[in-house]
Formats: sequence, C-alpha cells, structure tokens
Amino acid sequence: MTDKHHYGESSETRARSRRSIITFSLVILMLFFAAWYALSYLRVDDTRSASPTTSSTTTSCDLAPKDVEVNVYNATNRAGLAAQVAKGLRQRGFVVKTVANDPKRAELTGRGELRYGEQGKSGADLVDDTVGSFARKVDERTRTSVDVVLGPQFDGLVDKAAVPDC
Repeated sequence: MTDKHHYGESSETRARSRRSIITFSLVILMLFFAAWYALSYLRVDDTRSASPTTSSTTTSCDLAPKDVEVNVYNATNRAGLAAQVAKGLRQRGFVVKTVANDPKRAELTGRGELRYGEQGKSGADLVDDTVGSFARKVDERTRTSVDVVLGPQFDGLVDKAAVPDC
C-alpha cells in the first residue's frame, strides 16, 4: 500500500511540475509580446529637431488634401477629441488613417504638434493651414504621412474660409 501511495505522490508531483513549466512559459511569452508591442510605439526623434519649432507662415499648394494621409492622436483628457477632429479633416478632404490616443503619450502644453518625416513636409504645411499653428517635430519616418497630435489648448479647426484655397 505504501507503493501505491508513493506512486500517487510522484504522479501528482510530475503534474504540478508540468503545470509550473507551462505557466512559466506562458508568462515569459506574454512579457515578450507586451515588450514588443510597447516598443512598436517608440520612434526615434530626428536629431535635427531636438525641440519643436513653430510653424511657418508659408502655405503649400503643391498638394491637395486628398493627397495627404493623416493620423489623428489625442494627447488630452478630452474624450472623443481625436474622432471629432478626424471627422472635420475628412470633411475637408484629408485621408484619415488612424484615430487614437497619442501612442507616445506626450505631455503637450500648446494647441498641438505635427509629426512627420522629411518626405511629409508639404503635407504637414497643408495640414497646419487647416489645424492652426502647431509645433512641429520631424522624425525618421520615410512615409509622407502626418501625425496630428492634439494638445490641451486645441479649440477647433481653422475656419474653412481662412484656409488658403489653391
């Protein structure tokens, strides 16, 4: 009878050991994917633009709004702000791709920030005419897309009549 009892403990111990290994493996796998997901949001800022610069007053008539892809991000605590602005940008002809909270979680103090790569400067100029004077940050993206990051002082799009018509 002691052999059966000893055999039962051994099976139970092996089962517990297997469960521990599976649980540990799943936790490691989940941590890996969480880190990978978090790193996908990090972007290296271009060293040439260590601090945001003010927007220029020149307008860009090289592009039409339909030629500019825009991502709208909310960096405020105002729920639904990005969706509201995205709707307004769509109505003005921009191609809105992503609407979400700011993946960089930047703590902005002004109206907002435009993020774009070297290839997206013309698009950023056109977007800036529509959203108003935003700080600018050039990053290393190779796409022409422009990120519109809404800050706490954002109070609406520029009146349609005030936007230069090309």
